[in-house]
Amino acid sequence: MQETLPRSEELPLLGKLGWKEATALVGPRRAGKSTLARRLLAAWRAKGGVGGYLDLEAVGAPPTVQGLAEFAAGIPAKGLLVLDEVQEAKGWEKFVRQEVEYERHHVLVTGSNASLLSTEIASSLGGRAIPRKVLPLSYDDARHWGCKSLGEYLRVGGYPECVLRPGDAVDLHKLYFESTILRDVAARKGIREIKPLSDLALLLLSETGKVISSKKTAQRLGISQTTMRSFEGALCDAMLLIRVLPYKRSPRERLVADAKHYAIDTGLQASVSISESEDEGRRLENLVAIELYRRGYEVSYYGSARECDFIVNKTGEAPLAVQVCAAKEMPQREVEGLTEGMKATGAKGLLLTAEETDAKLPKGARNKTLGSWLLEKSG
Repeated sequence: MQETLPRSEELPLLGKLGWKEATALVGPRRAGKSTLARRLLAAWRAKGGVGGYLDLEAVGAPPTVQGLAEFAAGIPAKGLLVLDEVQEAKGWEKFVRQEVEYERHHVLVTGSNASLLSTEIASSLGGRAIPRKVLPLSYDDARHWGCKSLGEYLRVGGYPECVLRPGDAVDLHKLYFESTILRDVAARKGIREIKPLSDLALLLLSETGKVISSKKTAQRLGISQTTMRSFEGALCDAMLLIRVLPYKRSPRERLVADAKHYAIDTGLQASVSISESEDEGRRLENLVAIELYRRGYEVSYYGSARECDFIVNKTGEAPLAVQVCAAKEMPQREVEGLTEGMKATGAKGLLLTAEETDAKLPKGARNKTLGSWLLEKSG
């Protein structure tokens, strides 16, 4: 059933499959990369193209470059090669580079995020592949898949199987969390002592939207600060977490600053959190962080006497200060935080609320409800 349901990434991606460069789908485990790849191949064929699909995790799949070459030989020139879980074939990078360099075929690859990081694609493929993020379903897509409300989306999240089977979501989320820790982080980093890694992940997922001191956290977990930062980086690389650094004009200051973290999926966060209290405001803030990340913004937070949740930038757009508020009665500190963030960064302002508000906003700021903003196509 899942393969019959579309998602918003399809049409933009389909238009890029004919490029000379390969397309690499990257994203968290179980976000739907394989299903999306199969749908893209079907759409490519429907437009008159030829191509083939190879699941390299399937029994009997070729584990070598020679096997990939034999598969490609059966596809007409300029056809589309879809290589799913490509990391299973040793030396796949050389094969893809040659296919692209000599323009034999168009190529689409997917793989576990442990071995197909956006930062590594550029170096391993020498600029011959473009990474495309595939995250859990957006609110708009989840609605088309059967999600009934924003409240359900916050609770169930956007992992495709969880949207289709909301009653099983908690168990699925825990399975995804454990698989990510063991396969995408511990195995990749060669970590044998899993407990401090798992404890750190649970801590960061339970304290979303809060500034976490790396020094104090490392002491609490009984590991060095260097190890803690290494673990934290690996959890973000695996797209379990989104790291948000403070707004600083100095790159060096940003590099050493303590960050906030947000879950890549609010449903997973709710299912594995060890926090004893539910903070609706932070959950909505987390949802906004995910959507800003999905839309390709560079995201920071502004911390001062009055905090502004996000300062966001994107090439070709003016900077934007974003404040998120769940309260029906608007606290003055929220408006003051937005105002301070706008003044400090020269940004326009956006106040996102659960319901429309009549609060007096600073000049250059506007209010939108969270539900309507999530359904916008961009910006």
